[in-house]
Amino acid sequence: MCGIYRSVLPQLRLVVSALLLWLAFLSASQAEGQVPVTVVVARQAEVAEKIPVVGSLVAREEVEVHPFIEGRVIEHILAEVGQRVEKGQPLALLDMTEARMLLDKNSVSMLRARAAAEVEGSRLDVAAVSEAEARKVLERSRALQPKGAVSQQLLDEHENAHARAVAELRLARQSLALSEADAELIARERKDIELTIERSTVRAPDAGLVLRRTARIGAMTSASASPLFVIAKDATIEFATQVTETSFLRLDVGMRAQITLPGYDGLLGGKVRLNAAQVDPLTRSGEVRIELDETDGLKPGVFARGSISASARRNILLPGSAVNTASGASNVFVVTDGVVDRRDVTVGIRQDGFVEILDGVRDGEMVVLKSGGFLKSQEKVRAVVAVADRPAADHIASALIVESMEMAR
Repeated sequence: MCGIYRSVLPQLRLVVSALLLWLAFLSASQAEGQVPVTVVVARQAEVAEKIPVVGSLVAREEVEVHPFIEGRVIEHILAEVGQRVEKGQPLALLDMTEARMLLDKNSVSMLRARAAAEVEGSRLDVAAVSEAEARKVLERSRALQPKGAVSQQLLDEHENAHARAVAELRLARQSLALSEADAELIARERKDIELTIERSTVRAPDAGLVLRRTARIGAMTSASASPLFVIAKDATIEFATQVTETSFLRLDVGMRAQITLPGYDGLLGGKVRLNAAQVDPLTRSGEVRIELDETDGLKPGVFARGSISASARRNILLPGSAVNTASGASNVFVVTDGVVDRRDVTVGIRQDGFVEILDGVRDGEMVVLKSGGFLKSQEKVRAVVAVADRPAADHIASALIVESMEMAR
């Protein structure tokens, strides 16, 4: 029996060695059969939503300059488009021939009115002297009549004479008042004529930059016509844009913005100054005005684009390549214990190559970097982790630096 065992033992050892070699080969074959995939570790990051905007530079406040006088011919143009003007500066001159003729006539009428007032004043002085003398005579007659020195008839005559003097004095005062009223009326007419002459010079109601000019030499002024000039008040320029209804509801006054202008180096900062009170029912958009930090050298009408920093929050951020979206639904592939699983997710904003994940992925889970159709749920894979720089706190992301680790051999 011992001889038999001695002869079988070497053969048994060979069988066991062969079995171990086969198991090792089978394990290696299965390992080589696993699909290597690059994954990223899902982490929460600061999400500062940036709403892209497209618009143009406009004047913050446009001042329309209309003529105060209608039916006058424009004789001179004193300001041009692009010129800065001060408040009260002449912009155009209207024809003043008729007004000057009226002013000359008014001057003659004023001389006559003043002369008439002086004549009536002299008559009043004479009437006053006559009334004073008649009153003295009457008082003396009344004093002497009881003594019999003055008859009743003479006293009656003195009383009548004083009554006539009083009436003439009253009439002289009324005539003087009428003459003075005529002179005052003529003086007011003169002020109206002088005001017409003053308004014949079209002046800037506010300081600013002349944006448009419709005034033409020889044209007739009319209240129903277009304004002669349009001025950007204080030459203040801002950015105006129309945003969609969804974005409009997330904006608020004071939010910071960055604007890019043609020919302007770098970004131009600003903040939301005005958010329209309602959305246009036809376009489903609302107007937003952005006050710029710098306005020197800016011209209205220039096309510009930029972004507004809206609400900030913390959520999972994944590279756009990791999220597959089709027919309005989004999904990712999550690797757990070497097994890949397809999972539906709810996405938020997309910007700069990243996608915000609102629901469906937890912090720390491994997500396939490139969501392709070659993967299937419950398939075994070998995860190769990629290291990604997280987006900055004030920006979703500007770049993703992926450093693939060498595959373990």
